[in-house]
Amino acid sequence: MEDVGTLSGMAARFCQECGTRMEMRPVEGREVPHCPSCGFIAWRNPLVATMVVVQTPAGIVLGRRDIEPGLGLWCLPGGFVNEEEEPRDAAIRECAEEIRARVEIDSLLDVYHITRGDGRGMVGIAYAGHLADGESPSAGSETAEVGTFRVGELPDLAFASHRRAITEWAKDRGG
Repeated sequence: MEDVGTLSGMAARFCQECGTRMEMRPVEGREVPHCPSCGFIAWRNPLVATMVVVQTPAGIVLGRRDIEPGLGLWCLPGGFVNEEEEPRDAAIRECAEEIRARVEIDSLLDVYHITRGDGRGMVGIAYAGHLADGESPSAGSETAEVGTFRVGELPDLAFASHRRAITEWAKDRGG
């Protein structure tokens, strides 16, 4: 068995159940960290993230990232789903954090598999939405600035999945 300590990436090195050093073992056609003592398997499940195409009369709302990855590039409001959250609720929360505005979700656009730069897998859930009555977006804690853009005039986006969501959204609206 290959020792997990020699592997790069995010592999579990010690069993979360009993503390024994993990070993790599083939399970269901994949090499996964396995505990030789208690049998625990550390499956590498994808992270789940949301993104929202927020429509306004002036265009869609984007935020310029003030954090890595993608520092200085633009993105849709969104982020990771917490363990206790419904994805729709996470999307609404992330909009409140990143563009400091209440957003109402109109529809599900699509669900994507995304491979991150570090090789980890993610599930991206894209929604279409609009600003709640009386809301005006502004920069949140992870956002340097907020702007609205027409689909044909988008700035450089941090993530290909966000461009895909915008393309899907525009296609659904005849754009």
